[in-house]
Amino acid sequence: MKVPSYFVDEDARMTVSALFGLLTEISNRHASCLNAGWHQLRRRGYFWVITRMRMEINRLPEWTETVTLRTWVRQSQAATSPRDYEMLDDDGNVLVAASSVWAILDIATGRPQRMSDFDADFPMQERCAIERKPQKISAITTKETNLTPLWVQASDLDMNHHVNNAHYIQWAFDALSQEFRMSHRIATVTVNFVSQAKLGDQYRIKSEADSDSTFRTSIISANEPNEYCRLQTEWRTI
Repeated sequence: MKVPSYFVDEDARMTVSALFGLLTEISNRHASCLNAGWHQLRRRGYFWVITRMRMEINRLPEWTETVTLRTWVRQSQAATSPRDYEMLDDDGNVLVAASSVWAILDIATGRPQRMSDFDADFPMQERCAIERKPQKISAITTKETNLTPLWVQASDLDMNHHVNNAHYIQWAFDALSQEFRMSHRIATVTVNFVSQAKLGDQYRIKSEADSDSTFRTSIISANEPNEYCRLQTEWRTI
């Protein structure tokens, strides 16, 4: 595919949220080919959710650049399905490598299902796109009390009537200063999805620096002690 203009930022490079959206889309296309995509599961009363992802970014592709995406499923655990990704340029260089963890939930109860009930037709590969798997991110300990509350909008929702996963990432990156974004390039992004925000929810964003180039960000409910998403980002200085 060629990178379209609506996937890039002011520097004409693909945004991380657009990249995340692409990886999510190719996941569904692959699952659909194996009779376990969004539509097939919906008819049975289930839906996919992503719980964790880690992306290692060598370079974000630029506007009009041609890239190739590929994905594969690794051996499932009891209630989770690991899925890996690679994005390559025209010369076969790996621009982005990623690993994710998915689960299937019951629409009515929200309970996770056994993967063995769904993965019979999934071809498995043992090759790992990255060595480091998406781990649990440590909670932020800072006690900020003046965080500006924001509202979940209708445009934030996905087909499951929850906030689109890519929007959490966009919110976190939008909270960075322009000065920082223009002087750094993203190197890795790890995301933990904790709970699901819905239309009308209020949220706040807080961050904590582990070093000059590594940060943790938490998207939390504004009205109760509930966390929606937790991110860890590592950056390179330009």
